[in-house]
Amino acid sequence: MRNSLILLAKMIFAFSLLPCTSFALDSLTDAELKQKGQAFVAAKEAWQQPDSTVEDVEHYIGLLSDNFIDEYVQYKVTFAADKAKLKARLIEKLKDDVLEHQVQILQMMTGPNVVMLKIAEKGKLKPAGQYRMINIDRVSVISLEFDKQGLISHIRRHGD
Repeated sequence: MRNSLILLAKMIFAFSLLPCTSFALDSLTDAELKQKGQAFVAAKEAWQQPDSTVEDVEHYIGLLSDNFIDEYVQYKVTFAADKAKLKARLIEKLKDDVLEHQVQILQMMTGPNVVMLKIAEKGKLKPAGQYRMINIDRVSVISLEFDKQGLISHIRRHGD
């Protein structure tokens, strides 16, 4: 319960730090933002399955703008847009031996062209070239900012 409250506090704090940019007529509706948040989680889960394909990776990448930023806030690591490199990296990860992987949305908040997601991930995988199985059981907060075309322009991953 305490960890859940801490994550919720992080989620609210992170949401308050996001730019309050208003896109006026270009703003996505609450329903559109929720659908896009669900689509992101579904695509994230789809490319991390035992039977995932290159098409699953391409669908995930198709949700991103050409100038996207992927930021791991906790580790102070930011990746700038390079869809070709991301695609190559994700296709390489398809070689991992994934026994199972599930992603569930626990909470969702929306703002001006922003979705905050609190998600739970569970799974088992053995990275390619390694002998040891890794158990995944984490809860994390992800913020997604969308551009005027409705594509993800900035992903902020707030720990696990």
